[in-house]
Amino acid sequence: MNALKKIVSILIVGVCCVLTVNGQSLQVTHFMRLSPFQHNALPSSSTIYNGYVSLPVGNIQIGLNVGAIRYKNLFEANEEGYPTVLTATKFVNSLAKKNYIGLNEDLELLGFGFRIKDKYFLTVDYRQRANMDFIYNQDVFGLPIYGNMAYVDNPANLDLSFNLNAYQEIGVSFRHKVNDRISWGARPKLLFGIANVNTRQFLAQISTDPTDYTISMTYAAAMRAAAIVPFTMAFNPQDGFQFDLGNLGEIPKNVFKNVGFGVDLGFSYQLMESLGLSVGVLDLGFINWKTSTTSMSSNMADAGSLYNEGSFTFSGLTPSQIQSLTDGQGVSGMLDTIAKYFPLDVAPTAKYATALTPRVVLQADYEFAKYHRVSAATQFCFTKNFFQPSLTLAYDGCFFNAIDVCVAYTMQRHSYDNLGVGVGFNLGVVNVYAGTQNIIAAFSVRNASQLTATAGLVFNWGHYKNWRKIYPKKEKRLD
Repeated sequence: MNALKKIVSILIVGVCCVLTVNGQSLQVTHFMRLSPFQHNALPSSSTIYNGYVSLPVGNIQIGLNVGAIRYKNLFEANEEGYPTVLTATKFVNSLAKKNYIGLNEDLELLGFGFRIKDKYFLTVDYRQRANMDFIYNQDVFGLPIYGNMAYVDNPANLDLSFNLNAYQEIGVSFRHKVNDRISWGARPKLLFGIANVNTRQFLAQISTDPTDYTISMTYAAAMRAAAIVPFTMAFNPQDGFQFDLGNLGEIPKNVFKNVGFGVDLGFSYQLMESLGLSVGVLDLGFINWKTSTTSMSSNMADAGSLYNEGSFTFSGLTPSQIQSLTDGQGVSGMLDTIAKYFPLDVAPTAKYATALTPRVVLQADYEFAKYHRVSAATQFCFTKNFFQPSLTLAYDGCFFNAIDVCVAYTMQRHSYDNLGVGVGFNLGVVNVYAGTQNIIAAFSVRNASQLTATAGLVFNWGHYKNWRKIYPKKEKRLD
């Protein structure tokens, strides 16, 4: 167990140190004119700079999306705001049939970009990324809170899906301005996996017979894991989990063994002089996992009288069984007996591949005054057959060619109170910016479904010098 704690600590600390969270909606800084990172979500987006360089502090984002889990639905508070009653029923009723918790991380450790003549812009970057998706249905909380008698007529279906991807990304982005109306961009990228955990299946169905209240359960589970940290896992009923940590000196050798490929694509069209439309398709790709690959699976087994046609059935305890529960050994023996019906197979497995989490971004920008524009953008994420949309409305204003102010409002499933604010300052060759996707959370953290913050520092050159060449029609109108 000490080895298990050690490796878990290594993975958690490593991921937390080198990665930051991005959330499931577009960051407020995406809409800021002075930010050079709009190409991260729309590879066809233009930038006002001739070039830029970002260091590890150039693009840092932190956040969390807890979906439908709200403090106000879990507790009833008194006048001072302290919780007094656990409102479990209210919490279950607030959940949808399918619910989502997301953690998407993105940190640019090093990047630079530069203009080639007037029609091309090239960027190269090295990023550390991770995404965690946890999808669960309402019955996961409904069954323990309501009890099995609430599911006499309709069986409780427990459906869980967990996926974690942590990886390095080296990308080269190329934007081509075809003419004053059309531009496109592509960003092929080379990926190197750090850690992966994914459930291929976790389904359980529990039903209660309305006549004799016999509980029946069927289930199946399968999971895979991989990491650059060398380890092996095994399980047997006698000794339980066996975990062995390998030679940590192999970690540097494993950093570049889990190879993958991906691509981001974008297209922009200037519909009118002040109105532009863009579409982006992001994170199309996969990673091949080869290091410390492990599989875990479990299916119902025929281990005795409690097995009935593929189901585990329980009709209650006999008086002698109840008496044995007063003895510690009796409890242990009963648990060991039940465990035989749910065998767990843990063993090394062959290499496997996982897909990235693809996203589609649609955006419209309208410039209604000099250096002032409004934008509407929607993003669609596809995770394990779960559709996660978001809609963002944003205003961005640039003042004195040096101060950038953005206000954005985002709606997504179970989260409709996300008011974002971003501020940027262009101090000669230095661009400093900060923002949050949900400023309301700063005043009411307990009731926020999304917590985000972003800040950075970028060195750039050519600020506004080529404004006419980048936006020739707009600049002519604005001047």
